[in-house]
Amino acid sequence: MTPAETAGIERACTRLVLQFAKYNDDLDHEALAALFVEDCVFARPLDPAHPYYGKDKVHAIFRDRKARLTRHVMTNILIDVVSRDEARGNSYVTMMSAPDPDAPWPREGEGLFIGSFDDVFVRTAAGWKFKSRIGNVALYQGGRVPVLPIPTVEETGTAQ
Repeated sequence: MTPAETAGIERACTRLVLQFAKYNDDLDHEALAALFVEDCVFARPLDPAHPYYGKDKVHAIFRDRKARLTRHVMTNILIDVVSRDEARGNSYVTMMSAPDPDAPWPREGEGLFIGSFDDVFVRTAAGWKFKSRIGNVALYQGGRVPVLPIPTVEETGTAQ
């Protein structure tokens, strides 16, 4: 692989990381789900022990949750190219949120969360996509850490 090909893969995968944050913040659930392959795995940073299997399940958790104002800031994005068709990555996420996305600006956030994502990217006929995206929260300040209900097997899908 040439250095230019490697750089192109790194850029495409970095763009996926940034698009995920943007589409999540914009509540664009369709576009967010389109970043994943059909047989993907996704674990939410606040609940990494309960991954979701399949693009339809990923779409559902974002579509069906109560709308909130969020801002995800992605940093320290490192992409390692494994082959022409696979790459792995790690990135830091800093996130703030507020419960009412329609409240007047500016809004007070409920706390600051810092974590990371471990990603596996694959090349598809439609371009690069997430095969796996596993999040975690390492630190938080202010507010409270939400306790998410344990999802059912129907909600998470079956391990592939």
